[in-house]
Amino acid sequence: MTKREEALRALESRDWTGAVVDDAKRQTSIVYSVRVDQELSEWIAAESERRGVSPSLIIRDALTEAKAAQASDETVTLKLSDLHRAVNRLVQPIGYRTA
Repeated sequence: MTKREEALRALESRDWTGAVVDDAKRQTSIVYSVRVDQELSEWIAAESERRGVSPSLIIRDALTEAKAAQASDETVTLKLSDLHRAVNRLVQPIGYRTA
């Protein structure tokens, strides 16, 4: 039985005596229109299919993760010369590194 058929069958019952009214206020949501390239679009579609959720949820989860990562990122202060030394060490071949 499909989800649609289940929903239609559930609607056939008109007995609402045990129904509970949900009057909790819902958080407002805002719609953004975003253009993505084909590769990203295919990834979103594949990921939503794999997880069995909507593409909107995939995008929302990615944005939530990005926001959390930004919030946990801390700013550090260091001397420019120390930064140059660190970068230079990273780009040197391993055999040429000195202490």
